[in-house]
Amino acid sequence: MTTKERALSALMEERGYSTGLIQTALIMLGGRREALDELIDYVAENAATEDDVIGRMAVLCGTH
Repeated sequence: MTTKERALSALMEERGYSTGLIQTALIMLGGRREALDELIDYVAENAATEDDVIGRMAVLCGTH
């Protein structure tokens, strides 16, 4: 796991996101440095629900 992946995981865990969402984020965005940075910023700056985070991940992956 990269430093950015660990940072995202720790931040999401701290914010109370489910283990399933955290694992999904790491699988979908793993190795994509810019996408990880964007999701870290998004989670840090917003009181986002899990649905909000899923929507943001879809945008970052180009599927939405």
